[in-house]
Formats: sequence, structure tokens, C-alpha cells
Amino acid sequence: MYKAEANAKWRRYPPPYQGGYATPWLWVDGVNKSYLYNTWANAIDQELFVPADVGLTHVGTAYDPATRSGQLAVECYNSGADSIISAGLQLAITEDSVRYTGSNGDSIHNGVLRDYVPNPNGTVITLAPGATDTVIVPFALDATWAERFVKLVVYLQNMQVQPDSSMPVYQGLVGKVLDFAGIEESKPLAARDLRVQVSPNPVRTNCEFALSGAAAHGARVTVYTPDGRQVSSVRTDGNRVSWNRAGLTRGVYLYRVNAGTATAEGKLVVAD
Repeated sequence: MYKAEANAKWRRYPPPYQGGYATPWLWVDGVNKSYLYNTWANAIDQELFVPADVGLTHVGTAYDPATRSGQLAVECYNSGADSIISAGLQLAITEDSVRYTGSNGDSIHNGVLRDYVPNPNGTVITLAPGATDTVIVPFALDATWAERFVKLVVYLQNMQVQPDSSMPVYQGLVGKVLDFAGIEESKPLAARDLRVQVSPNPVRTNCEFALSGAAAHGARVTVYTPDGRQVSSVRTDGNRVSWNRAGLTRGVYLYRVNAGTATAEGKLVVAD
């Protein structure tokens, strides 16, 4: 299961342990979170509550099981008002349910890195405020990987080490490769026709969804739990709608905006 690219990627981060590297170790969104297991869940929860100005949407990602190859197509959007983002779009191919008895006795391994495409540096892009860029990355699966357990993990990361020794991750997506088998999604033009701003986010009582673009009017905003259960649905008045978190507990939710054939998705954080 050793992968030289994973080792190289790991060493892009500053040595975290007395000038060296040790396992296990956790980085969350490119930030060092130590080797202490009992702190990991809280570290991840805290990071989920940090709002992001960057959006990622699968647009035309496809996979052909016959050739075990495909292409990842991701639209990246910078909704920030004043920050230029320079980053690498990372595509990591992972496999779950890998059976191998390691030296620690574990016999089943999940999230095993199989490949970085095209390499651990990713595909470099620059996004001005309000700018959009669509990145297409061809990929292929090795014949030894069980495709039913393979996932495509894509994220946009600043590849320059910051003064606080972090390498920030701005946004990410994950999907099973077979979810894209034989599918050419009809989102490229629609995604560009609809923009969504949510303010404030995190939400304590109310927030406003403000839509822009050619498809901005007459939209419906639907909110879901992370496991896909719908909890709220409201229709915009023109290109705006107020949303109330009434009845929802603290946590991370997902929203989808539908306006004709255009869709937009994002993360909604409910805070106390």
C-alpha cells in the first residue's frame, strides 16, 4: 500500500514533530492538528464551522468502466470581494475496504491513497474576486483497484506554506467514481448562470440567500442534513429569500438552489 506520491505530499507540510515526521498525524484543511486521537473529532467539527468564499461544482465529470478511465471537470468560483486566490486543484483517487494486515494488526483500510492526478502539486489556478475557472483533469484507474470502492477526492489548496505553518484548503468535494459512470452531467452552462451568496453564514437565527446571474429569479432553496434528509424548502421572491433555522440544531447542513435547469449547491452552518 506504500505510495511515493503520498509520502511526497506529506512532506510538503512543515515537519510537525520535533523537526521530523511521525504517524499517525492529522491535518484539517491544511492545518496541523497533532497526533492526539482524542482531539481529532473536535478539530474537524471546528473547521466545518469556518465559512468559505470558494465554491466547487462537478460539471461534466464522467467515467467509462470499459476503459477504466474518465475525466474530472470541476468549476471553481471565488465569491470573495477582495482576495485573489492562487492554489492547486488537487485530485486524489482513494480506495476503501482494502484488505491487508499491517504491522499494527489492522486488516481493513479505508481512504487509501492510490494516486494524485496529475501529481502532488495539483493543477495550478488563479481566481480573481468573482471569477470562475473550469478545470478538466483526465484520470485512469489501475486494474488492481476495486472500482466500487474508489472515490474521487478533489480540493483546492494553497500550496505555499503560510506564516502559521499551514497550507490552507479552501473547499473540497468527494464522490464515488461509479456515480459518474456513463454520465455527462448537464451542469456546465447552468452552473455559470446561477450564483448564490449566503449571509450571514454561520447562521444563528436568520440568513439571506441572494442570487445573481441569468437564472437568478424564481428559484427554490432546499436545505438538507449531510445524509440527504430534506429539512426546509423556500421559494425566492425575485432573487432573494430569507431563511430561518427554526427547529434545527447546531451543525453543518447542505443547501441546493434550483432555478429552471440551473443548480447551485453549498454548505450552511447553523451555530448557537
